[in-house]
Amino acid sequence: MVVEVREWSSEALELYLDGFPLPILNSIRRYSLAKVPTYAIDEVTVVVNTSAMFDEMLAHRLAMIPLRSEESVDKLLSVDVMLCEKCSLDSEEKPPKDVCDKCFVSMYLEAEAHDEEVTVYSSEIKSEDPHVKPVYDNIPIVILAPGQRISLELRARIGRGLEHAKWSPATVAIARNVAEIKIDKELCNLCGKCVEVCPKKVLKVDGGRIKVERALDCIICKQCVNVCPVKAIDVVNIVDKNILRVESSGALEPETIIRLSLELLRRDLEALHNFVEKVKKGVKA
Repeated sequence: MVVEVREWSSEALELYLDGFPLPILNSIRRYSLAKVPTYAIDEVTVVVNTSAMFDEMLAHRLAMIPLRSEESVDKLLSVDVMLCEKCSLDSEEKPPKDVCDKCFVSMYLEAEAHDEEVTVYSSEIKSEDPHVKPVYDNIPIVILAPGQRISLELRARIGRGLEHAKWSPATVAIARNVAEIKIDKELCNLCGKCVEVCPKKVLKVDGGRIKVERALDCIICKQCVNVCPVKAIDVVNIVDKNILRVESSGALEPETIIRLSLELLRRDLEALHNFVEKVKKGVKA
C-alpha cells in the first residue's frame, strides 16, 4: 500500500492511495461527514432580543457557527455521543448529570447598540471552556440599530453530522478514482482540442505530441474524449488507485478528521465482528 500526501494545510488534506480498497476509502469519507463528533451550539435561551431578527433566525445563525473542537478530541472520543443526542430542552429522558457535564459547554452573548449601529460578530461569544470557541472571530451574527440589545445564554453540545450538518467537521469529503489517459500516437493529428478543453490542464503539446503532464489532477470528465475528432484519446479508471480529499470547517484539523474516522470505523467493525461471533456461538449452542 502506498500513501502520498498531495496537499496538507489547516484547511484541507489530500491523499493519493495506491492499493487501498475503494469501499474502505468511501467509508472514511462518509465517517468524516457523518460520524466524527464536534461541538455546536444546540440550545439558545433568549433573555433579551430587541433586534429586528426573530429569535428563531438568531438561534439558527448561532448554531451554524463552527466551534473549535481540536483541543477536546479526547473528550469527543470518550463521550457516548448517542446519549448526548438524546438530550434536549424538551427531552423527557435525561442522561445522568456526569454525562451532561462532558457533553455541554455553556456560553453567552451580550451586545448593545447605543448611539450608532453595531454589527455583532462571533468574537463576542464568551465560552466557559477556553478551548471550545468560534473558529472564526469575524462571522457576522446580527446588526443592532441604536437602542437595540441582545442577551443570550447558549449551550454547545457534542453531536455528529448524522444528526445535523452543523456538527459535521468536514465541509468537503470526496474520494475519486485516479485516471489512466491513453493516447494513440498513430491516430492523433495534434489538433490540440483536447488540450484546450481540459479543465485541469492535464494535457499539453510538447515535442510534436500530446503529453500527460499531471495525471493525478484528472477528474475523469472525459471532455478530451468527447472533443477528439479522431478518437485518439481515452480515459479509464485505475482499480485501487484513488484520491481522498477532506476539507475542514475549522472545528478539527483535516488530519484529525481522518484519524478519528479511522478510529470510529475500527470500533464499529470490531463491534460488528463481536456481534457476529456471539450469534455464531448461540447458533452452535
